[in-house]
Amino acid sequence: MLAQATAGTPRAARSGIMTATTPTTATRSTVFCRFRHSEAAGRFKEYSGSGSTRRPTPSYRDRDGSFRPRRDENTFGGLEFQGPWETVALKNAMERFRFPSGMQQYLEAMGTPRETAEDLIKTFSRRALQGKVPEVNKKAIGTLAEQSLEVGMTFQSMGVTREEAIASKLDKVIWDAFFTHCENMFPPDTLFRLTRLRELSDLRYPAEWNPAARLMKRKIIMHVGPTNSGKTHNALLRLQAAESGAYLSPLRLLAHEVFERMNDAGTPCNLITGEERRYAVTDAEGKPDAKAAKCVSCTVEMVDLNRKIEVAVVDEIQMLADPDRGWAWTHALLSLPAKEIHLCGEPTVVDLVKNICALTNEEVEVHRYDRLSKMEVMDDSLYGRLDKIQKGDCVVTFSRRNIFLLKKAIEASTGLRCAVAYGSLPPESRSTQAKLFNDPNSGYDVLVASDAIGMGLNLNIRRIIFEATEKFDGSVVRTLSLTQLKQIGGRAGRFGTEYAVGLATTLLQRDIPTLKRAMNAPMIDIKRAGIQPTAEMLQQFSIQMPGAPFSYVLKTFEMMSRNSGLFFLGLFRGLIAVAEILDRVQMPVRDRVTFIAAPIQVRDPLVVEATVKLAQAVSTGKPMSVDDAIKLPPLSIIEKEVKLELRTLESTHRVIMLYLWLSQRFGDVFQGGPESDATKRKVQCEKLIERALVQQDSARIKKLEKRRAHEAEAAERDDNNNSDSIKSDTDDAGMVDEGETEVHHPRRRSPVGHRSV
Repeated sequence: MLAQATAGTPRAARSGIMTATTPTTATRSTVFCRFRHSEAAGRFKEYSGSGSTRRPTPSYRDRDGSFRPRRDENTFGGLEFQGPWETVALKNAMERFRFPSGMQQYLEAMGTPRETAEDLIKTFSRRALQGKVPEVNKKAIGTLAEQSLEVGMTFQSMGVTREEAIASKLDKVIWDAFFTHCENMFPPDTLFRLTRLRELSDLRYPAEWNPAARLMKRKIIMHVGPTNSGKTHNALLRLQAAESGAYLSPLRLLAHEVFERMNDAGTPCNLITGEERRYAVTDAEGKPDAKAAKCVSCTVEMVDLNRKIEVAVVDEIQMLADPDRGWAWTHALLSLPAKEIHLCGEPTVVDLVKNICALTNEEVEVHRYDRLSKMEVMDDSLYGRLDKIQKGDCVVTFSRRNIFLLKKAIEASTGLRCAVAYGSLPPESRSTQAKLFNDPNSGYDVLVASDAIGMGLNLNIRRIIFEATEKFDGSVVRTLSLTQLKQIGGRAGRFGTEYAVGLATTLLQRDIPTLKRAMNAPMIDIKRAGIQPTAEMLQQFSIQMPGAPFSYVLKTFEMMSRNSGLFFLGLFRGLIAVAEILDRVQMPVRDRVTFIAAPIQVRDPLVVEATVKLAQAVSTGKPMSVDDAIKLPPLSIIEKEVKLELRTLESTHRVIMLYLWLSQRFGDVFQGGPESDATKRKVQCEKLIERALVQQDSARIKKLEKRRAHEAEAAERDDNNNSDSIKSDTDDAGMVDEGETEVHHPRRRSPVGHRSV
């Protein structure tokens, strides 16, 4: 999640990416917006931040559902706004700014006396609320108007609401205005540090970060088209013919796949991921020769930006708009020292890539592809009938709980065995489940999966069935985006298989119109690309804040950073959350920069506990084995019956992968490699996970089914209280028949406790 440091950086050599999802409960901070949007009330509710218990005054709704603000809600001091929404946002932004742990704490950390800081903040706040600070008046309204839709679309997939993203932007506007308004009033030492911090947090010119790439004449070739169009295949053929090259993958699984494909075709290819390195060629002594192979397959964060090559293939280029990892694709596009760069992805990113390449005076050649197999959206759903599921179907749902309930119900209704795939399942286990589903002789005829199938797995799917077209994103239940519906639905049908025509439908008839609109609608172009500071930038930035916790340094960087119109600063939540965990451990800044880029799932207590242990080992320099970091049964237990909770095994696998990731960067403390105990433990854990998937704990399933039965009874009682006409509409919508296992639908319950996969 952190842009890589240049080669030669000791110990913290090339940072990878933090793959952990953004925590549902956001890190508390006075400088970030902390709002949740209530669909029922149509207004904001502050849930942390300034420490104030005040709630914004609610607007009233007319009978048609539109807002009818109070008479005084659209005025605030001397500022005029278009409606109550902007007023509430500004009120809360100014509260966060004025609160002692907001701007005052930053000024004091940079050497400003408390009395001076208080006077500056009071003076600025008073003038701002009177409408006498032009930057706040004009920029605030402009930010709210221009950024609302775009920012919301960019961050929504990460569980950040549009309101949170906009208000965070408003915080930055107020901070910038404060620095501009009070520049001549700061003490000299504070002014020097502020000036230096603003220089170091200036991200407006990322094209200048790698001069070596600017000295090359690069040819940019785009291969764009829908899923199953052959775009990546053609780019890989060019890579295979090159004298030197690299494949940049969004996932470890895809990197492994291309690694094996290249070597099987007689093209020596190395594998480089955050956790693993495998070399295709050995020297005369039998030792791996990293430089002998002409090609490397790597995850996008791990590419060597100092090695000049002939051809580079960057897969899923539209990922540069991802709030969490997009920086890696942007950095690769701007900094890869390759004569030819082949970008594979969606057509929605073409204009953005052209605009970015215009900054470097490079032309873009575009090849467009059509889907090789036909794709159709069915007119009818399954009307809630699980017994209509057939061989080759993939049922998509959006919670881990639903996956296992559906698996159990489908197997009971059809007699067909189900494989499963979801986000927290290790990639290797996902690959095994996919192979079982693809193999016609395995006995696994149906796949129950989350949206994790949207990328990275080759699947022979006849029909995609959406259990719902909504997903709980960590804040609210929302309809899937156009891109998500198209990408998941597009996995049906595969050229060269018996399923040449792909079908897509839904479990319930009421979701059919949503699916049809999405599949037939044109894609929305991507406007901005993610960007992150390099490790060197953060190290230099922290030098200007001696004694400040590193989490505080990151919060300051986020607030002071500046970007051009083509770029946005990626999510810092995950970085800050990891930094706060590590604030209790003494270690150099360079090591902290490495740790915050690690794959740490901050919502997993087992992972958090292990992270502290691993950080302490790095701090002391004392070697630590994988068994010291995580406890597993002896290796011999693999041959025996063992029952371990699947969720515990998934957490254990995360810790092992974190250990292996760190072993590539702190080799004097952690022992990795193909023959290491950590690798053996990884294989053992994956086997235990596969066993747990086959032999699910029946007691746990019964407990879940009992809970669902209670919910079904409650829903039935509610239905009985409705009118006959409403009951008829419900029947027509295709509810699950009586006697079948009912599957949880996010529309029918509070999102509290609904876990996203």
